[in-house]
Amino acid sequence: MAEAILRDMCAKDNELSSNGIEIKSAGTLDYLDGVSATNEAITVMQEKGIDLSSHRAQHINADFLSWADIVLVMTPEHKSYINGEFGDPTNKVFQLTEFVGKRGSVSDPIGLGLEGYRKCANHLMILLTLLKRQIL
Repeated sequence: MAEAILRDMCAKDNELSSNGIEIKSAGTLDYLDGVSATNEAITVMQEKGIDLSSHRAQHINADFLSWADIVLVMTPEHKSYINGEFGDPTNKVFQLTEFVGKRGSVSDPIGLGLEGYRKCANHLMILLTLLKRQIL
């Protein structure tokens, strides 16, 4: 959802879209590689006018990390996983909340129903709006 929301923000903001920002998402669970977004995520993004139906998960790998200038993760566990698997010699892996000056994590809404996904999406929108302000 974070990737879709940030892509939508960039598409709707001339300043952001002209900055040449590229956005990709990847996960830490390899068995989800190629799996589509959950029905709840698709529904919640649809409610926000964002199409997530063609999204497919990809597992994070060394190529992804070398491509990225900044890697924003949702939880301390994600950061620990990446640093444990790949290291972070360039210090480009950050927890999204910390990167925008907030505390806490972005909780995974799996199993929490539509309302859990809505809360997660709204939390992401707030954090990504703060990120947008930092980028510009």
